[in-house]
Amino acid sequence: MTRKTRLSLAFASIAVASAAVIPAVATTASAAPVAAPVPSPFKTRTYPTINPKPIPTSNPAPLSAHWGYFTKNMCYKDAPGFARTALRGAGYKVVNNPPNAVLGSNGTTIVEVAFAPAQTSYNPRDFSTIHFNVTAISSDGNNAEYARNRVRESIVKQTYLDYC
Repeated sequence: MTRKTRLSLAFASIAVASAAVIPAVATTASAAPVAAPVPSPFKTRTYPTINPKPIPTSNPAPLSAHWGYFTKNMCYKDAPGFARTALRGAGYKVVNNPPNAVLGSNGTTIVEVAFAPAQTSYNPRDFSTIHFNVTAISSDGNNAEYARNRVRESIVKQTYLDYC
């Protein structure tokens, strides 16, 4: 199907749908008969709404987030280890370790270190540029900023003693 055919089909369906909303003959507020609406060719679905009960809190506090990214030339296979070491060194317990991230928490602040290779084709055992994103969330903006800075600084300062 060509692009021109797809566009003409799209415009035809828009015209059919708009005909259901806007009658072809517009009349003023008189006793003139109005054409019956044309049924829409589109199927509509209704989804149930979920109305969870709000969790009562004594003093809800807004959350503050601080994030930043940087690149580091290293072996991709070592990125999770660098992230775990940085989190533990800053006093955070590793609570989750999905494939391209490490999450840590100390009870008041949550820190996520996400990483991905800059190239689409790379060897995990060779040096390449790795993008890191450090995000910290806390009810206190100063704690979030401090956590993000400490973890980021720790990852930047880590070096290899040998090769990958």
